[in-house]
Amino acid sequence: MTSMRPVHEASAGLRANLSPRGVARELGALLGVAVVLAMIGAFGLFVTGPWPERLLYWSRTVLAGYVLQRPLIRLGAGVAVRLGRSEAVGWAAAVLVGTVPMTFWLWWLGPTIDLARPWPDDLAFLQTYAQALPIGALGWSLMWFLAGRSLAADVEPTETPAPAPETEASVEPAAGARLLERLPARLGREVIALGMEDHYVRVFTRRGDTLVLMRMADAVAELAAVDGAQVHRSWWVARAAVVASERRGRSGVLRLDTGLEVPVARRRLAELKALGWA
Repeated sequence: MTSMRPVHEASAGLRANLSPRGVARELGALLGVAVVLAMIGAFGLFVTGPWPERLLYWSRTVLAGYVLQRPLIRLGAGVAVRLGRSEAVGWAAAVLVGTVPMTFWLWWLGPTIDLARPWPDDLAFLQTYAQALPIGALGWSLMWFLAGRSLAADVEPTETPAPAPETEASVEPAAGARLLERLPARLGREVIALGMEDHYVRVFTRRGDTLVLMRMADAVAELAAVDGAQVHRSWWVARAAVVASERRGRSGVLRLDTGLEVPVARRRLAELKALGWA
């Protein structure tokens, strides 16, 4: 069977997507960071020249950091979600890795552009890396905050509908109907997995995934009519989508027919085995 990886539209790098408006918002925030760094003369750069020169330096520096690290943030967050880890883990790993090319950028294109400089020795590299890392961490922490605000604004909250007047007939929605109504049409209606992310639930279908602002327990309850199980505190899986299982240490992993790997809590292994899942 051909494996298809789901598209993590919201989580694969900066929980917000890469729309022109989103990129403009991110660059605007980073340029704000550049203004602050220029004003305070970070790392003793008052000696590099007057205010306009410092602003130019920090503007091109944060822009370079954005170009070098933004793809890594997107990749790291997506990998973290696929592995059932917190998105923050992917962000942190991406910043640590992305600071390496940023270190070389600063070495040759720092306050003074000098492409003739020899390669840095170990000590010089570590010193430059130690300067670049906190700046990157500051900028991407701000991006995380902005992405969270953007996502909260874009995702429709889960609300309990107002009770209908007694004179009108009240129809109970079908199992999962309220959840399915929140899915983009392009994702279809066949839910194969749920993953908890902070206050959101990531809903996976065979066509991709999206985030819904609701509790995991409520999402699982709405899929009670589907043959599935909550295999982990943060994961629910439809049985029909499971193609393989394996033990990893004292816990386990279920592999779905889309290629998604879902962690299985140790305490659930025996129960799933008895049900014929593993």
